Amino acid sequence: MKKCYFLLSAVFALSITACNGGSPKNSSSEPNFTPYKDPTMDVAFAKIDDTCMVPSYVKDYIDAMHEQEDLIQYPNRVDRLFCNMTWDEAASQSDKGDGVTYDDDHSGGVDVCQMLRQGSSMPYKNIPIEIKWDKGDEDYTGAEVAFWSKADKSDLRTVPVESDGASAKLPNLFRGTKYYYQLTKGDEASQMKNFVTEDYSRIISMGSVGNIRDMGGYRSSYGGTINQGLIFRGGEINPAAFTADGSNHSKNFDATEGSADQKVQKEVLKIGLELDLRTKSGSATKVDSGLAYDGDWIWENTYPNRDKNTNDEGKAQYVRSAINAYDSFITDQNRKGESDNSGRDLVGEIFNYFAKADQQHVYFHCWGGADRTGVTGFLLLGILGATYTDAIIDFELTTLCNNKRCHMHNSNNAHFPKFLKLFTSEYTFTRDGQDYTYTFDADETFNTNATNLLLAMGVELETIEQIRTIMLPDYEAGVSQETELENKGWH
Repeated sequence: MKKCYFLLSAVFALSITACNGGSPKNSSSEPNFTPYKDPTMDVAFAKIDDTCMVPSYVKDYIDAMHEQEDLIQYPNRVDRLFCNMTWDEAASQSDKGDGVTYDDDHSGGVDVCQMLRQGSSMPYKNIPIEIKWDKGDEDYTGAEVAFWSKADKSDLRTVPVESDGASAKLPNLFRGTKYYYQLTKGDEASQMKNFVTEDYSRIISMGSVGNIRDMGGYRSSYGGTINQGLIFRGGEINPAAFTADGSNHSKNFDATEGSADQKVQKEVLKIGLELDLRTKSGSATKVDSGLAYDGDWIWENTYPNRDKNTNDEGKAQYVRSAINAYDSFITDQNRKGESDNSGRDLVGEIFNYFAKADQQHVYFHCWGGADRTGVTGFLLLGILGATYTDAIIDFELTTLCNNKRCHMHNSNNAHFPKFLKLFTSEYTFTRDGQDYTYTFDADETFNTNATNLLLAMGVELETIEQIRTIMLPDYEAGVSQETELENKGWH
C-alpha cells in the first residue's frame, strides 16, 4: 500500500493575535503593567537610540534578504544553484541565481553571498540593550536594573549597574518585544520606563557556546509571530574538552554551579532537554548534559544502559538522536547502525520532543549547529508557517558564526542545495515494509510542503499540530488555517 501526502489544509479560518515569548506585545497604555517596586525616586534616563540586538552586519544581511525576497524563488531557481563552485567563486557571483557576475549595472538587490563571506570572520554575539541615566551626585553602588516583558513579571530579571554608576546592560532579550525597566537600590526605585527591541534574529550569548538562536520570533502564515523562549538551536555545549573522530572539541561552557554561563541557562534559556543530533562517536559517547535545570524530566531515557528517568542531579535531560544532514536527511534519515538507535524513528522522535517544549524547553544541536541542526530548523520553521525567506535566513545565519553555509552553493561538504533539490521533487520512503511518498507541489505553500515531507518521514500529524499549538499564538488544531501572508520567497 502506498500513502501519498499532498494538500493538508481543509480547516476553518481563525483570527490570530501577535505574540512574543508566549506574551502579547503591549502598548504603553496597558494598565496591567505595574512597577516592580513603587517609584520613590526620579531618575533622568537618557533616550535609548538603538534597540537592535544583533551586530550591524547581521542586520544588514537580514535587511538585504528581505529586500530581494522576490529573487529567492523556488523551484525555478533550484536548477541554477552554484552547486559546483567554491565559496570564493560563488561569493563573486550575483545572488540573483542567474550566474551573472554582480556589478552596479545589474539591478535586483545586494550580493548576499558576498555579505556572508565578509561577515563570517566577525564576532557573532548578542548585543545587550544599554540603559543610561544622569548619575548626578547619587551613589548607585550596589544598585540594579530590573526588567521584564510580561504583565505578571514571570520573566523578570535583574542586572547590576555598571562600574560607571550610570548605566546597565540588558542581554538576551526577546526580539520585537516591549520591555519595562526600573533602576532599584534596596527599597528605592525609579519610575518605570519602557522600550521595544528591534525585530531581528534572537541571538543568545552563553559562555563560548556558538551559534545559539531562538527558533521563535518569525512571522507565521497562521497569524502573529512564532512564540519565543521554547525551542533553541545552536552548537555543542562542552563543559570539558574532548577528542572525537580525530577532531578536538574545546571547552565552551562553565558548568560550575552559580557561574555566569549557568545563570544564562537558569534565567534565560531554562533548557530542560539537550537534544544531540550527532553520532555516538562524534560526541565521545556523551550521556549527560552540563546544563543546570531544576524541573522534572518528562521523557523516558533512550539509552539501553540507563534506567534513571528522574532529575536527581539537577541537570537537563540529555538525549542523542543521531540523524544525517542535507540529502542524507531524506534518503538515509536514521542511523540504524548504532545500538542506541535500534528500533527508533529518529526524525519522528525529534519532532515529538518539540511537541512538548512548553513543558521542557528544547535545545537541539550537532557540532557547530550548522548542518543537521540547520535542516531540522528549516523544516521546523516550515511547519510553523514561517516564510521561505526567513527559513533560509535562519539557515544562513550560521555563516555569520564562522561556519560557511549558503543555500546558493556547496561549501565544506555542506550540501544544502542537494537537500533543496530533493525537497522540490518527489521521494518514496520505505518504512516497516510500507511505502510513503512525498510529492512537492509548487502551487502549495512552504508550510504545506514541509508538513508533507515530515509526514512521509514518519512524523505524526498529531505531533505537528501539537508543535503548532504551543509555538503559535491562539492556534487551535483542526480550526486554524494559513492566511494570505505574503511570502515572496516561495511563490
